[in-house]
Amino acid sequence: MKKENVNVRDENVKEEIIVIEDPETMTGDYYFGEIAQVYDGYVFIKNVKRAYESIVTNGDVFAPIPKDMVITAGQIVGFAFLDQDEERPGKFRTEGIAVISEDDVRVSQLMTLSKTLHPYHQMKKEIAEIDLNKAVHNRPLQAFVRMLDCFLNHNTEHNPEDIIGIANNFIEKYFTTLASSEVQFKIQGFDLEEEREKMEEIKQECKELGLDGQVESLALEYDLFCQVREALSMMNEHGSLSVASLMPLQHLPELTVAFPVWYLQSKKEQDLFVTKEKDPQPDNSTKFFCDCVGSDEYAWFYQLYNRRSRSVRSFQGKDIMPQNLIKQFKRAKEIFDYIAIMTPYHDQASKEWSDPDWLRNIDPVMVGFIKDVPFMFVLGRWSGTGVFPLLLDCIADTANHLKLNKHLLRNFLFNSYWYKGWDSEMLSDSENDNRLESFADAFLKAYEDGVVFEFLRGELSEKEPYSIFQAKPKQSL
Repeated sequence: MKKENVNVRDENVKEEIIVIEDPETMTGDYYFGEIAQVYDGYVFIKNVKRAYESIVTNGDVFAPIPKDMVITAGQIVGFAFLDQDEERPGKFRTEGIAVISEDDVRVSQLMTLSKTLHPYHQMKKEIAEIDLNKAVHNRPLQAFVRMLDCFLNHNTEHNPEDIIGIANNFIEKYFTTLASSEVQFKIQGFDLEEEREKMEEIKQECKELGLDGQVESLALEYDLFCQVREALSMMNEHGSLSVASLMPLQHLPELTVAFPVWYLQSKKEQDLFVTKEKDPQPDNSTKFFCDCVGSDEYAWFYQLYNRRSRSVRSFQGKDIMPQNLIKQFKRAKEIFDYIAIMTPYHDQASKEWSDPDWLRNIDPVMVGFIKDVPFMFVLGRWSGTGVFPLLLDCIADTANHLKLNKHLLRNFLFNSYWYKGWDSEMLSDSENDNRLESFADAFLKAYEDGVVFEFLRGELSEKEPYSIFQAKPKQSL
């Protein structure tokens, strides 16, 4: 393999490309690409990718058209391998192409990303292939993968300047109302003292004009802006900032199903009540996370595994926190309102249900939350990877855990405190009606139907057989 400079547009614009002189067969979980040209019996494929990783193919890939298949330019096709093309030295060919939809592309991306493992995962729990297929059928993080695809724009990697640019663009777009206040939309190299002096001048002008409400609004928005900017700056300094670091809260159900047992750190100690009481009331942290998605379904699922808040102080096991995350945590807990160590430790929740024996999976993820910001800040994974590796394994493991242990949910008393519950925040309004087991059945039905994340986001609340909350009286949030 060698690199050479090729004139792309003019003599002043050059681009470095990779030329594979002796291509060997490349196999992966799945490749896909766009039909560039169609001929009698064969086609050429461009923009070949595996997950959202672009594959260098030294030009278009040759492929014979399978019998009785009609193919047109612009269609997306999938295939299992890339082999050297003996008739075109240095280039590739493949066989067995199949026309696929955009949904199929997202499925192949998720499968490949989830199976991109790290040496850390050698001791992972084994999950049956049939269970992994059920997990991917629910299309977790599909919209997020599509967003990543747009960010990457056919590049396999970004240099640090690219990542910083993306972060700068994010805070500028999210806090666009501060643009006229001359704040500095960059996560490094900004003059905080100068910026604060300018903000004080603006607030003083508003006070003199009697715009007291604007003074308060400006102060709140600027404080939030500084908190987000500081979070991104800290992540950049610790090497955890990437195109996948900012995840919209709409995808919190996916992370919660994959990593349902949480250990929390709160900036305000009074927001986190760690107690051994048999029937504790929901604390502020529970209410915050239950409200992040806005649906009763998500609130109930979160409480199944986190009815009693767990402090990070009690986090222990074979997953020893890496040194880089320890250093990041020291600063992060001063920035974020909440930090969650999300784990696939179902056995910890099982102890609260009825202490059954359950083999846990590995590799937690640390995520930061800022109040009033609809994004999660993915601070790191114990393996040093992003959230995708083992994602499907962990989702399938949670579904299996709930399926095999849902009968143990009968151990919760009907009048247990339950945020977004029935009568006065109680779990149920009837001693003979086990709401939790009914909820588990609805969750598992949605999972089997491939719509479990729509279910948890409350998008199926009016549809049978998922509408278990129809009889619930309306409550103000």
